[in-house]
Amino acid sequence: MITGIYSTNVDEKGRILLPSRMRQALQSQELVVLPGLDENHLMLMTPSYFEDRFSQAVLSSDTAMFDSRKRSLIRRLIAPAVYIEQDASGRINIPQNLREQFSILAKTEVKLVGTGYSIEVWNSEIYSKAMEDERESLSSLADELKGSM
Repeated sequence: MITGIYSTNVDEKGRILLPSRMRQALQSQELVVLPGLDENHLMLMTPSYFEDRFSQAVLSSDTAMFDSRKRSLIRRLIAPAVYIEQDASGRINIPQNLREQFSILAKTEVKLVGTGYSIEVWNSEIYSKAMEDERESLSSLADELKGSM
Protein backbone atom coordinates (compact mmCIF):
# COMPACT_ATOMS: atom_id res chain seq x y z
CA MET A 1 0.00 0.00 0.00
CA ILE A 2 1.12 3.51 -0.79
CA THR A 3 0.68 5.74 2.25
CA GLY A 4 2.05 8.93 3.76
CA ILE A 5 1.96 12.65 3.08
CA TYR A 6 5.25 14.20 1.99
CA SER A 7 6.34 17.71 1.05
CA THR A 8 8.93 18.18 -1.65
CA ASN A 9 9.93 20.79 -4.19
CA VAL A 10 9.75 20.72 -7.96
CA ASP A 11 13.26 21.37 -9.24
CA GLU A 12 14.19 23.91 -11.92
CA LYS A 13 13.80 21.23 -14.61
CA GLY A 14 10.29 20.33 -13.45
CA ARG A 15 11.29 17.06 -11.76
CA ILE A 16 9.86 15.70 -8.51
CA LEU A 17 11.79 13.37 -6.22
CA LEU A 18 9.60 10.55 -4.92
CA PRO A 19 10.30 9.62 -1.27
CA SER A 20 12.00 6.25 -0.91
CA ARG A 21 9.01 4.75 0.96
CA MET A 22 6.72 5.59 -1.93
CA ARG A 23 9.21 4.24 -4.47
CA GLN A 24 9.42 0.98 -2.52
CA ALA A 25 5.62 0.69 -2.29
CA LEU A 26 5.19 1.32 -6.03
CA GLN A 27 7.65 -1.42 -7.00
CA SER A 28 7.74 -0.03 -10.56
CA GLN A 29 10.12 2.26 -12.43
CA GLU A 30 7.37 3.17 -14.89
CA LEU A 31 4.34 5.15 -13.74
CA VAL A 32 1.22 6.61 -15.27
CA VAL A 33 0.33 10.22 -14.53
CA LEU A 34 -3.22 11.48 -15.09
CA PRO A 35 -5.63 14.13 -13.81
CA GLY A 36 -6.98 13.48 -10.32
CA LEU A 37 -10.61 12.71 -9.71
CA ASP A 38 -11.16 15.95 -7.77
CA GLU A 39 -9.86 17.99 -10.73
CA ASN A 40 -7.28 19.95 -8.72
CA HIS A 41 -4.35 17.52 -8.57
CA LEU A 42 -2.60 14.75 -10.49
CA MET A 43 -2.48 11.02 -9.78
CA LEU A 44 0.43 8.63 -10.20
CA MET A 45 -0.12 4.89 -10.39
CA THR A 46 1.62 1.81 -11.72
CA PRO A 47 0.83 0.81 -15.29
CA SER A 48 -0.61 -2.50 -14.08
CA TYR A 49 -3.05 -0.75 -11.73
CA PHE A 50 -3.96 1.81 -14.40
CA GLU A 51 -4.56 -0.82 -17.07
CA ASP A 52 -6.07 -3.64 -15.02
CA ARG A 53 -8.16 -1.78 -12.46
CA PHE A 54 -8.56 1.95 -13.07
CA SER A 55 -9.17 1.92 -16.83
CA GLN A 56 -11.40 -1.12 -16.56
CA ALA A 57 -13.60 0.69 -14.04
CA VAL A 58 -14.07 3.53 -16.56
CA LEU A 59 -14.41 1.24 -19.59
CA SER A 60 -16.48 -1.33 -17.70
CA SER A 61 -18.79 -2.32 -20.51
CA ASP A 62 -18.66 -3.03 -24.23
CA THR A 63 -21.09 -0.17 -24.72
CA ALA A 64 -19.05 2.49 -22.85
CA MET A 65 -18.49 4.35 -26.12
CA PHE A 66 -22.26 4.83 -26.42
CA ASP A 67 -22.63 6.35 -22.94
CA SER A 68 -21.99 10.12 -22.99
CA ARG A 69 -20.95 10.23 -19.31
CA LYS A 70 -18.41 7.44 -19.79
CA ARG A 71 -17.07 9.14 -22.93
CA SER A 72 -16.53 12.27 -20.87
CA LEU A 73 -14.64 10.27 -18.23
CA ILE A 74 -12.53 8.64 -20.95
CA ARG A 75 -11.66 12.04 -22.46
CA ARG A 76 -10.87 13.59 -19.07
CA LEU A 77 -9.04 10.72 -17.37
CA ILE A 78 -7.84 8.08 -19.82
CA ALA A 79 -6.91 10.25 -22.83
CA PRO A 80 -4.53 12.63 -20.98
CA ALA A 81 -2.76 9.78 -19.13
CA VAL A 82 0.97 9.62 -19.86
CA TYR A 83 3.47 6.86 -19.11
CA ILE A 84 6.61 8.22 -17.44
CA GLU A 85 9.81 6.70 -16.02
CA GLN A 86 11.59 7.31 -12.75
CA ASP A 87 15.25 8.13 -13.21
CA ALA A 88 18.02 6.39 -11.26
CA SER A 89 17.55 8.87 -8.38
CA GLY A 90 13.80 8.31 -8.11
CA ARG A 91 12.83 11.55 -9.82
CA ILE A 92 9.91 11.83 -12.20
CA ASN A 93 9.36 14.40 -14.90
CA ILE A 94 5.68 15.09 -15.36
CA PRO A 95 4.86 16.58 -18.79
CA GLN A 96 4.83 20.36 -18.72
CA ASN A 97 1.23 20.71 -19.94
CA LEU A 98 -0.04 18.64 -16.98
CA ARG A 99 2.21 20.48 -14.51
CA GLU A 100 0.95 23.84 -15.74
CA GLN A 101 -2.70 22.73 -15.72
CA PHE A 102 -2.43 21.68 -12.05
CA SER A 103 -0.03 24.43 -10.82
CA ILE A 104 2.86 22.01 -10.28
CA LEU A 105 5.45 24.52 -11.40
CA ALA A 106 9.25 24.59 -11.20
CA LYS A 107 10.58 25.71 -7.82
CA THR A 108 7.23 25.27 -6.04
CA GLU A 109 6.39 23.01 -3.13
CA VAL A 110 4.14 20.02 -3.75
CA LYS A 111 2.41 17.49 -1.50
CA LEU A 112 2.65 13.81 -2.37
CA VAL A 113 -0.29 11.99 -0.81
CA GLY A 114 -0.37 8.18 -0.70
CA THR A 115 -3.93 6.94 -1.18
CA GLY A 116 -3.33 3.21 -1.02
CA TYR A 117 -3.44 2.58 -4.76
CA SER A 118 -1.98 5.84 -6.09
CA ILE A 119 -0.07 8.99 -5.23
CA GLU A 120 -1.83 12.31 -5.49
CA VAL A 121 0.42 15.20 -6.53
CA TRP A 122 -0.83 18.58 -5.30
CA ASN A 123 0.39 22.14 -5.36
CA SER A 124 0.89 22.63 -1.58
CA GLU A 125 -1.28 25.76 -1.36
CA ILE A 126 -4.15 24.09 -3.24
CA TYR A 127 -3.82 21.01 -1.00
CA SER A 128 -4.03 23.14 2.18
CA LYS A 129 -7.14 24.89 0.88
CA ALA A 130 -8.76 21.58 -0.13
CA MET A 131 -8.14 20.16 3.35
CA GLU A 132 -9.73 23.25 4.93
CA ASP A 133 -12.75 22.88 2.65
CA GLU A 134 -13.16 19.21 3.62
CA ARG A 135 -14.30 20.00 7.11
CA GLU A 136 -16.70 17.09 7.42
CA SER A 137 -15.70 15.12 10.48
CA LEU A 138 -13.90 11.82 10.19
CA SER A 139 -16.50 10.15 12.40
CA SER A 140 -19.39 11.16 10.12
CA LEU A 141 -17.48 9.89 7.07
CA ALA A 142 -16.82 6.59 8.91
CA ASP A 143 -20.51 6.33 9.81
CA GLU A 144 -21.41 6.51 6.11
CA LEU A 145 -18.89 3.79 5.26
CA LYS A 146 -20.11 1.32 7.87
CA GLY A 147 -23.32 0.81 5.92
CA SER A 148 -21.38 -0.42 2.90
CA MET A 149 -19.26 -2.93 4.81
